[in-house]
Amino acid sequence: MIRYIKNRLWLIRRLLLLKIRGRVHHSDRFGLSYWLWENTRAMGTPSGEPRTDDTGVLEQLRRVYEAIGQPDGRQVVSVDAGTYIGVISLAMFRFGPVNHVVHSFEADDINYSRLDQNVSGLPGGSVVIHKTAVSNHVGTAEFTRNRDPGTNSLIGGLGDSASPTAVYTVPVTTLDTFVEEQGLDGIDVLKIDVEGADLEVLLGASSLLSSGRIRAIVVEIPLTSVRRAEMNELLVGYGLRLAYIVRNSTDLIPAGEVSYAGSPRAPLNMLAAKTDLANRLEVGL
Repeated sequence: MIRYIKNRLWLIRRLLLLKIRGRVHHSDRFGLSYWLWENTRAMGTPSGEPRTDDTGVLEQLRRVYEAIGQPDGRQVVSVDAGTYIGVISLAMFRFGPVNHVVHSFEADDINYSRLDQNVSGLPGGSVVIHKTAVSNHVGTAEFTRNRDPGTNSLIGGLGDSASPTAVYTVPVTTLDTFVEEQGLDGIDVLKIDVEGADLEVLLGASSLLSSGRIRAIVVEIPLTSVRRAEMNELLVGYGLRLAYIVRNSTDLIPAGEVSYAGSPRAPLNMLAAKTDLANRLEVGL
């Protein structure tokens, strides 16, 4: 009972700080530290705090970087498409090797400002932030900001809970174009979470995928069976092995509709990896 009361008092204090200061500093069980705002979410937090219900992505990213290790003589490159306030980018930086750069893409003005605050204390050049969206074309596009800033998207409202508050134009690039412009050999680890436009990001990486220059991908799963099948077929066609990530777990299950429908809670994300890495991660076995 005493422990419960202490936890409740701690939570009340943090929520008051959020109201008074507008933000509060948070440290989670993955060893990550970052700012939270009243309408943003943390990873792996106690019930009652702003949060997300899936830490499986962080668990799998940690496994991926352990499998990659520290390659001799080259820099490991990670890309975080749809960075939000930067929690995944911070995890990539923490879990990745010493010689490592993370390129983080966030198109929304407010989220970008918060992302900048969360990564500003890292060593220079370790996390490079880009104020642009990623899709299957280069140019501009209409972008929808929602009341929940974690659901902002290129594809408009995502249901009643999204509550759109603004629509404006943002710059857009593709991963193929970005890698070419940056003079990069490829991408070691790619995370995509762009609220329904994830397949378009993959379509904009066709050159990288066809040449085997993306080693591992963690991507949000589409909400419809047709789009899920399209994404799975695309990735398998490029020689990647797939598995769905079990929520709040280190576990993986086969990528397909039987697993999706049979899971107690529908998986949110998928891990795809090239054969050598997939063998070490036991993906698609």
